[in-house]
Amino acid sequence: MSKVLEEKLRDGEGAATGTRDACAPQISQSLEELNWIPGPKILALRRLGIETVEDLLTHFPRRHEDRTEFPRFPREESDVPVCLCGEVIKTSLRRFGGWKKIFEATLQESQANALSEPLVCRWFNLHYVQKMIATGQRIVVFGKPRLRGKRICMDHPEFEVIENDEEISIHFRRITPIYPATEGLSQRVLRGMVYRLLNELRPAPAGFETLLPRALMNGDMTRAAAIRAIHFPENWEERDAAREHLVLSEFFAMQMLIASRRADASIRTGQAHCGSGALLDEFLKSLPFELTGAQRKVIAEIRSDLAAGHPMNRLLQGDVGSGKTVVAIAAMLLAVEEGYQAALMSPTQILAEQHYDVLRRWLDPLGVRVALRTAARQEESGSLPLFARGAQTLGSTGCQPVVSGNLPDTPAHAKELQAKRSA
Repeated sequence: MSKVLEEKLRDGEGAATGTRDACAPQISQSLEELNWIPGPKILALRRLGIETVEDLLTHFPRRHEDRTEFPRFPREESDVPVCLCGEVIKTSLRRFGGWKKIFEATLQESQANALSEPLVCRWFNLHYVQKMIATGQRIVVFGKPRLRGKRICMDHPEFEVIENDEEISIHFRRITPIYPATEGLSQRVLRGMVYRLLNELRPAPAGFETLLPRALMNGDMTRAAAIRAIHFPENWEERDAAREHLVLSEFFAMQMLIASRRADASIRTGQAHCGSGALLDEFLKSLPFELTGAQRKVIAEIRSDLAAGHPMNRLLQGDVGSGKTVVAIAAMLLAVEEGYQAALMSPTQILAEQHYDVLRRWLDPLGVRVALRTAARQEESGSLPLFARGAQTLGSTGCQPVVSGNLPDTPAHAKELQAKRSA
């Protein structure tokens, strides 16, 4: 973060550092405990999921506007949104189609000359806008300029009224943050809250420790400095560096969480569900096509997982027609050969019936029984308890039904199989 902004926030616009440290808010502190935020604003913040100081400071801007200086009003339309500032010189309310209304505000740019073109901002059926905009005000608008006849117009632009008060330096003459907002919470109010919190916080508050290791950090920017800079950057380079730090921190934390969960899953004990592979080999030889290298690789990985002593946690991803169903059947056959049952779940009844037909055509010659369970249909050959112990069984089902019955007791079933093999 730049030294200028750090000095402003550290000095508190004239506040004593010792006083600020004594009453500085905590990251985990509820916003209700801050007596300078009124009750109606607390309710509006809750609608955005913001309840603590940390929630508000991590409510990051969705974009920034360069309000250090504004471009001249355009004379041609553009598909690129622009940020403009002007004085309201005329307002009007026109009706069309009976009850429908259009509110128009005509803006004139600063230092206008004879060649300057006014900008007409239009809002359709937004009655509250006409109560907020009046002649003589300066407003900032953000939108796409369009040519309507001979006029340059902006339809439904985002706008903010510029008020000349002690807080004008927060909202004007700087790179200004624009936040996701809600009814009853204007950009001006939300921006002022964030600015005041940053002003009252210690330079490196507890709870904003840097997550990234030094090797991944961009320079010396810490998490606390990045949070300050993403809200009120001194320049675009600082904004980009802060965004890069925060995005990388979020991905790093996500990867650490995934690694932690994977480590926890790897130490969980489970039962192996993998047969010798004879049934799988017979199935693969009966196919009228050869598997791709990717399919063989994935089947080998799944086979290794099924043979391990911990639960498998795997997601198979592939384009339509890439052969995911064959891989799923291969995994099911490995479990069936070990004496277990398998179910192939489908999101719709039509897809479940299609899978059922494919499974019967491929697996009936192997002596593997297949059952269909949907809300409207069972297999024509009579009732087959999907999870009852018996012959080798595969199940194909849709998402509508609730399968009745209980899963077999895995440890007891394994002991039973071992006893049969010993005999």
